[in-house]
Amino acid sequence: MRDIALLLFVVATLPMAFMRPIIGLLLWMMFSYLNPHRMTWGFAVTQPWVMIVAIVTLAGLAAQAKQRQAPPFKPIVVLMTLFLGWVALSTTQAVVPEGANKELTQFIKMMTMTYVTLMLVTDRQKLQWVIWVSVASFGFWGFKGGLFTLLTGGNYHVMGPESSFFTDNNQFALIMCMTIPLMRYVQLHTEDRRLNIVLWAVMGLTAVAVIGTYSRGGLLALAITGGMLIWKSRRRSILILLAPALALAIGAFMPEQYANRINTIDQYQQDKSAQGRIQSWEFAFNVAKANPLFGGGFNVWSSHDMWRQYGPPDAVPGRAIHSIFFEVLGEQGFVGLALFIALMAAGYIGLARIRKKARAGPPENAFFGDLASMLQVSLVAYAAAGSLLPMPYIDFLYQMLAIVAVMQVLVERQPAKARQHSGPSSIEPKKDTPGSSAGKRQRSSRARPRKELASGGGERVRGIQDLPPW
Repeated sequence: MRDIALLLFVVATLPMAFMRPIIGLLLWMMFSYLNPHRMTWGFAVTQPWVMIVAIVTLAGLAAQAKQRQAPPFKPIVVLMTLFLGWVALSTTQAVVPEGANKELTQFIKMMTMTYVTLMLVTDRQKLQWVIWVSVASFGFWGFKGGLFTLLTGGNYHVMGPESSFFTDNNQFALIMCMTIPLMRYVQLHTEDRRLNIVLWAVMGLTAVAVIGTYSRGGLLALAITGGMLIWKSRRRSILILLAPALALAIGAFMPEQYANRINTIDQYQQDKSAQGRIQSWEFAFNVAKANPLFGGGFNVWSSHDMWRQYGPPDAVPGRAIHSIFFEVLGEQGFVGLALFIALMAAGYIGLARIRKKARAGPPENAFFGDLASMLQVSLVAYAAAGSLLPMPYIDFLYQMLAIVAVMQVLVERQPAKARQHSGPSSIEPKKDTPGSSAGKRQRSSRARPRKELASGGGERVRGIQDLPPW
């Protein structure tokens, strides 16, 4: 029954995706993040829904010229394009050509939809839609995972949807830490009291879900996310009160096996998993030293010959490189790593500038400042958890960076709109008869020299409407 319902939903919405490509982009995000087909049991599980929606959206993008814009020429977009080009170039020199070509194809597909976001998100409303779909999709899994942890006493590991890009418990923890700040942004701009309470519950359960993954990197990222969230958020007093209480409650609730798992953080010399991570970092660095420009290409870590040549003597061959930074270094060389770090830095710095402009602008720009702050927290969460995980090529990261570029364009448009609306009021003043006192004042004001009216002597000129402060 679920399969048929999902099929009918797709059939009904695909024409809408063609006529309004922004709907197609939202559908693509829903299938990529929510993975509704993974909650069915029949034919719908294995259907390429993401690809189908992407094709229809691209067709609509080509057909509906008035609904798209050129990708904004911003530093973050330039760096993104350079990184894509460098990845493609390094793939030509890959040690494992077949695996590298497959990964490159997947990365190009992902980046294509990133450029679609840059072209279709042209106003504030569409930006809000993108944020809401992301929060609702990932929030579902966070809510579900947190509830599962509470109902099972924390005795089982929380995992992501099967065959998704965040199936693994570590990957799931990273994505949830990136999503919690966006939940907070939505809550800050929610006027409905009941929805506000629901969002508090979802944020709390998502934090519980991160704990329930048993991911040590996820716990570290959650702690950093919580601290950054308090620092960057407005109305932080309630967060200051809730965060320690939630941490103590979860610590008391989780079973002893969880405490034993977390206690291995400061005993990494004896922990095989931690030692394996360190060995993979050493391997990546040695590969980059031998091939400083292009590295070893995608999936260089899967080559046993490369491990025997560049890995530590006691390393187990074929282990993935558990760090976004070391993975990019080993696969794309020092140039690729420099572009990747510059891309992340451009995103964070760009968000800081958006916050500054939003504070200096009109009150209706406040949402830009809040969203920029929360996206900064998400990027820090990604960098913190990603330092221990092999996830440098996930689409959620590049979609967030695309949102940064979109926000830069929208914030720049605001002053122009303000100037357009700061002229004479569209409401005509009340007409007075020539003999009335008001009519005399109007004639008197019209008779004054122009520079006298524009002078800044501090005295308000009667009969002249003040311009808005922006």
